[in-house]
Amino acid sequence: MNSNVKVLLGFTVGAAAGALTGLLMAPQSGKKTRKMIGSESDKLKDTVGDMVADTLKEAKSKYNDLLEDYTDLSRKTISKAKEKAKMN
Repeated sequence: MNSNVKVLLGFTVGAAAGALTGLLMAPQSGKKTRKMIGSESDKLKDTVGDMVADTLKEAKSKYNDLLEDYTDLSRKTISKAKEKAKMN
């Protein structure tokens, strides 16, 4: 599990536990509490969704960079091999 996923998971669990604890400890009616839980759930969902999208974007960028690096390395290696083959 990479560090970004661990951070995302830790944030999600911590935020959910904190929000739930805060809502359950608040002296409000059940109807208000349920409404607040729904609202906080929506906010958490949006935050986690944004974090996942950012992490995926970063992973895709790193993948593309690595792919480009290895493609260049492969081309150079093939070129060197062709040069050596011509010399022999």
